[in-house]
Amino acid sequence: MRRIVERFGAILLSGLDWLGGLTSLGWRTAAVGPRRPWGVDDIAAQMVEQGVRSLPIASFMSLFIGMILAVQFGWALADFGATMALGDASSLALVRELVPTIIALTVGAKMAAGMAAELGSMKVTEQIDAVAALGADPIKKLVWPRLVAATLAVPLLVAWGNVMALVGGMLIGDWVYAVPAGYFYETYVDELAPIDYVQSLVKGLTFGYLVGLIGCFQGFSTKFGTEAVGISTMETVVATSICVIIADFYLTMVFL
Repeated sequence: MRRIVERFGAILLSGLDWLGGLTSLGWRTAAVGPRRPWGVDDIAAQMVEQGVRSLPIASFMSLFIGMILAVQFGWALADFGATMALGDASSLALVRELVPTIIALTVGAKMAAGMAAELGSMKVTEQIDAVAALGADPIKKLVWPRLVAATLAVPLLVAWGNVMALVGGMLIGDWVYAVPAGYFYETYVDELAPIDYVQSLVKGLTFGYLVGLIGCFQGFSTKFGTEAVGISTMETVVATSICVIIADFYLTMVFL
């Protein structure tokens, strides 16, 4: 029993230490980031790296999310002869919940893992120390552009994902359940209120910030050694997924 308590205490203290370090990095980045120079070129480069290059997988995931949900709802509605309500049934679940969450868990985790691996490799090879030795602030030079780019890229990918999910639902509705694409679109859009779009984008913004912050923190926290980068990358994926799910729960409660 004592070992169990000690093990639980160690895990709890480790988690609190991790949260403290993450919060500290967030505050430090907020303090030095907005100062000039703003690093627009670095932010733009990271937007291309994280956002533009994530468009194919975000489009693929969103399209099939819309198709899968339309198949499931259409199958259930067919028992009641109500397949014409497929657009109404699909819209809220996709825009409010599935598209932002799935994109954050897949594309966001990929982005965070990439940042952790890149910064972890720089730390292992002492490139971060070299940046500091040259008089530059590593937080300003390395963390700020990645954090801003992730915070902006994820909501933009979510907005695009909502469009692709709509297209996927329209295809299934028209091909499988004989729901005209135009009618599906009208009922889909009519069911949504402005607050639903706001909720989707706020979730994307929050998830993007968490993705950038966790990826950078894990990269800076990488230990020295041959296996350190791999371990840090793996932990980044796990931490990102858990934090996204927790944040999604609280944001959903707030908007409801």
